[in-house]
Amino acid sequence: MSDADAAQERIRKACREVTAVRPVYTEILKFYEAVFLAQEEAKAHTHVPRIDIPEDILAMKLAEKFPLVAAADFEIDLAASTRLLEKLCEIAGASPSADMKEAARMISESLGAESLNPKDLFDLALGKDTSEKILPGVSADMALLFGYNSIRPSLQLCSEHLSASLNTEEPWRTGYCPICGSSPGLSMLKGEGERSYVCSFCWHEWLTPRIYCPFCDNTDSSQLHYFFSDEEPEYRVEGCDRCSRYIKTIDLRKTGRTIEPVVEAIATLHLDLKAGDLSA
Repeated sequence: MSDADAAQERIRKACREVTAVRPVYTEILKFYEAVFLAQEEAKAHTHVPRIDIPEDILAMKLAEKFPLVAAADFEIDLAASTRLLEKLCEIAGASPSADMKEAARMISESLGAESLNPKDLFDLALGKDTSEKILPGVSADMALLFGYNSIRPSLQLCSEHLSASLNTEEPWRTGYCPICGSSPGLSMLKGEGERSYVCSFCWHEWLTPRIYCPFCDNTDSSQLHYFFSDEEPEYRVEGCDRCSRYIKTIDLRKTGRTIEPVVEAIATLHLDLKAGDLSA
């Protein structure tokens, strides 16, 4: 079985197992499963050059705990990302969101008429300067959504290449991704309670101190708290009294389900709502 086939099978299994215990996610995960499967298929045909960092610069960044690159520095396979963008527009035709369907239609038509340069969408996702509206009638949020999901395979490949320069055995004692400097989107507990974060942008996973707020560097356990539900012991929301922010955590020790971070990012939307209610 190829790496792409294995990854796709894990995604299918994770989606099945989530919807079996939380049927409310059936419709949205049906859509995102198709997106994630398309991204894994695209990743197998995506090729990006390695980002070379001079040895002296690399040593300095590692010593000073600087991220290796900025988001705008990621290499993108333009052709593969464009093909994936076209596929995502097809998939979005079955989206439960009317806004997403309309955005997909307009993007697809504009690509066909060559009135939209897909690189503009990708540059938006990379945070590069975009001085004008990319496509009239398509919101910036929708443009960002399609642009980002089209380049995610390239981002992951770059991240995997760059991670070879890191010491992955030691906790990264900052709250941002050691690869790209983005905030974590998820936290995971494993084994004897070791914690890792998953980057919200490049999806790199890194070890982090157990008692720690990634948003303000708070290590005071009296100001860090969490809540969970008896019905979902594998999930917790961890909050910080100092900065009033939170992160969603998956305790892998308390579940036998297949855990795929991209799937869990969608399957924990109810935790975002719960955290919002508590902080209101």
